[in-house]
Amino acid sequence: MKAKYALIALLAITFWGCDDNTAGLGLGMFPGSDQNINGKLSTFDVTTESVHAGKIYAMTNVGYVGKFTDETFGTYQAGFLAELNCPSGMTFPGVYNGTALNDKKKATNIMVDEAGLGDDAIGIYNTDNINDPKRKLIGNIHTIELYLWYSSYFGDSLTACRLSVYALNENLDTKNAYYTDITPEDYYDANTDNSLLGTKAYTAVDLSVKDSIRKLSTYVPSVHVSFRDKAAKEIGKEIIKRANELGVNFDNKEFRKIFKGIYVKSDYGDGTVLYIDQAQMNVVYKCYAVDTLTGVKLEKKVVKEGESKDSTYYGYRTFATTREVIQANQLDNDKDAIQKCINEDTWTYLKSPAGIFTQITLPISQIADSLLNQTAEKRQSDILNAVKLGIPIYNETSDKKFGMSTPSNVLLIRKKYKDSFFEKNQLSDEITSSLFRPTTTSFTQYTFNNITQMINDCLADREKAEKEIHEKGSITIKITDLDGNSKDETVNNIKDWEDLSEWNKFVLIPVLVTTDSSSSNSYYGSSNVISIQHDLKPGYARLKGGKKGTIQDAKGNPVYPEYVLKLEVVSTNFGTKSK
Repeated sequence: MKAKYALIALLAITFWGCDDNTAGLGLGMFPGSDQNINGKLSTFDVTTESVHAGKIYAMTNVGYVGKFTDETFGTYQAGFLAELNCPSGMTFPGVYNGTALNDKKKATNIMVDEAGLGDDAIGIYNTDNINDPKRKLIGNIHTIELYLWYSSYFGDSLTACRLSVYALNENLDTKNAYYTDITPEDYYDANTDNSLLGTKAYTAVDLSVKDSIRKLSTYVPSVHVSFRDKAAKEIGKEIIKRANELGVNFDNKEFRKIFKGIYVKSDYGDGTVLYIDQAQMNVVYKCYAVDTLTGVKLEKKVVKEGESKDSTYYGYRTFATTREVIQANQLDNDKDAIQKCINEDTWTYLKSPAGIFTQITLPISQIADSLLNQTAEKRQSDILNAVKLGIPIYNETSDKKFGMSTPSNVLLIRKKYKDSFFEKNQLSDEITSSLFRPTTTSFTQYTFNNITQMINDCLADREKAEKEIHEKGSITIKITDLDGNSKDETVNNIKDWEDLSEWNKFVLIPVLVTTDSSSSNSYYGSSNVISIQHDLKPGYARLKGGKKGTIQDAKGNPVYPEYVLKLEVVSTNFGTKSK
């Protein structure tokens, strides 16, 4: 008996040992008739087609902004909406009143009094009633600045671009904000006073920054947007006033009543998409420089006759995008160009972000029939050992200057789980989904070495449906279209259930994989996958297959076999004979 399992193990090693570039299994190491074990390699036809990605769930801390036109996929445009985080307990400095010493007799930051306001700051008072005897200065606002920090980008580094930043007038909600078809107009009104906060022209590489600075490891580029003066003064005034009233109780909830967030929109330029790692808003106010021992403000220093150095400086409080608040990406692809690509029937596409997925139809029924269409006695001795799927990638010889790269990480997932997987932040379990991660940079196909459990999961669904139809007479199926609209269909036979439930449909999706880079799991070190998200960076691949492979002759054979993929199945039989 030990020999039997040893042979199965040997077969599995042969099967799983293939790299990303090989699809053949090889049964040369498996003896033809040893211990009555019959090993069998079968191949089945697999058909594929390109399908719309539709809206996708994209909870991410990266904001995408820009526009890029490709000769194949048309124009892709991105913008993002984001809340800003107000750290709990945030406070602003008080106003100078003869000293800047605190209760511990230590000098602290202190805002200028009325005499120090000058022309570059406006005073903020506890009441707007100038006749109120209790009216007093509680702070000042100089300006508000927004920094959009980014570590990478796609496209041309020197394309002239411009973006605009708008204030949101509606709060983002978690129910809709994380889908890429979000409508920004539902959350801001471009015609409202102070809706437009500021605009900025930029290039991805800022040549105004010295070469020596840009090459520093600590340098992080950014787009710097100064708020329009009126908007900055009004928003800053409300923030500081409310913070003064609440003290350490000033938090996100209160901050959101004043400032709901920003919408960053690309409104000029074609050729660059920035990947914004963080948006940082600085509320800038004016302070006195003080003596660190006495807390008394420093007098102006005379530099030369008729000139003096000011004893004031600018301080600020920061509100930034973090994982604690909502950030929503709005992605828009050229619908006509995408549809033209989907109509192509001699190959399929993967196009990110939110463009095209490849849908795969696996021959689950045929596999089951080949293993189980025998007598009950023999049926118990057949074992499905391994199932392997390889999807070749066509080489691209395009001379595009800024060509999109081939997605490296892709997820093969049952179609019924393609939305809930990302919404629930799940990881691949090899039952409902399988993750391809290349072992070499020169991979030429997406290889899924063993999807046996995924086949079994499909068969379990069919068995459950067949049982329910037998017991209840019918079964209700929920069908969802690409726009997310659902309807119920009732069927009373397993054939209709198979046709409508898409139980044998799988989807290939480009994904972004995050690992923990841990080295404590093995002798050589390894990394654990801790997150799988939709890949929102521009990329694409052309894959072997296409709708032409679905055309069959009268006998059920493919008319164009060159567009059909092959699924390789290894099964074993321990020689049990039917009576």
